[in-house]
Amino acid sequence: MNQCTLYISIKGYEKITEAIRTAFGDKQVQLSPDGNQITVVDKKLFSKTTVTFSLMTLDGNPGEFEPMIRGMYGFFSQIETPHEHIQAKVLKQISALNAAVGIVSSKEIDPDTMNRILEAASRVHAVLFLPTGQLLNPEGKVVLSAQGESEVEDFTVTVSTDLIDAHIQSSPSAEARKERNMALLTEQGVPVIEHLPVIDGDEFAAIRTQEEIAARATALCMIAMYGADLAEGADIKEAKEFIEGVIELYGASSFFTEKERAFLESDSPDPTDAIQFAWMYECYWVLLWSLGYAEELGYPDSVCDVQAAVDALRLAGNFETFLEQAKVRPKADILEEADRIYRYDWACVDARIKGNPAPAGLNDGVVLERHRALNWLVRYMDAEWDDVSTDT
Repeated sequence: MNQCTLYISIKGYEKITEAIRTAFGDKQVQLSPDGNQITVVDKKLFSKTTVTFSLMTLDGNPGEFEPMIRGMYGFFSQIETPHEHIQAKVLKQISALNAAVGIVSSKEIDPDTMNRILEAASRVHAVLFLPTGQLLNPEGKVVLSAQGESEVEDFTVTVSTDLIDAHIQSSPSAEARKERNMALLTEQGVPVIEHLPVIDGDEFAAIRTQEEIAARATALCMIAMYGADLAEGADIKEAKEFIEGVIELYGASSFFTEKERAFLESDSPDPTDAIQFAWMYECYWVLLWSLGYAEELGYPDSVCDVQAAVDALRLAGNFETFLEQAKVRPKADILEEADRIYRYDWACVDARIKGNPAPAGLNDGVVLERHRALNWLVRYMDAEWDDVSTDT
């Protein structure tokens, strides 16, 4: 193999050049006048190897870049794989790409050169696409291959802050919220960064309606109950009959997303999906809090009280009562939690990238699911439930 491609979602294309120059700092590095091409020359006694890096960006080459990304999306979307949760994140990552670096070596890419390429990838949170159809993360592990294989348990989508900022409307209330939460996290021993953006200010944010939240909470509770039962080894037929009875009792059949319905209707649900849906208790808990059924969310260092969460819906007896007894919290309170979890999640992702445990006792699974629920509540990027992203 003598070629491959880095794909990146980044703010500031010059960082790509810097990453390559740093990774090959002990070699002869030549930069083209327009800054779009770097040539690394490795001279030895009787041989010379060149590796050329050619930058293409969405801003500078939209006519070439956009068809390339559409083709890449089509390629990975058609792969049959048991790792559907990884595939979904790969497709989301592809949709967020805004730069590519084509890499061509005059000779076979040796292990040292590949390690340096991966080092550069790590510095800009890039993924590496090989001619074999494999997509690698900066650690060199296969995220997804043309055969549907994967060597990772999860994949973190990285989105340029340019794309995130386009959906943010700042204001004094948003800036003040950011400062309060940064101060709180610092007191708690959680790392923060100043340049992490604000979320929408009070004047611009729109919260989901009480009926929307109650319906989603009901669906999440039921899908989590079913997923947890299967994850714990329950008989599929018995678990399915039970949850179908609960769904009918609450008139909730229309509350589920396409992915949730597919899971509920499957005669042989994927065990991995069962575990993931069991995690929806954490999302459900956030929505219970937003509806006034839980007093506080608390520090995200442990899973929620599942029994108390289920009891909130069970004691209502039916959906109408559950909806009527709810009282949506003030917008400012929900935005406060949304901004805070955004910063907690950044700290967890940063630790994971560095190979460290989540800081200050944070439970990164709880943080992630709270982030998902809160982003849905505040209509982040106007995404519906199955498409909600947790960008950091």
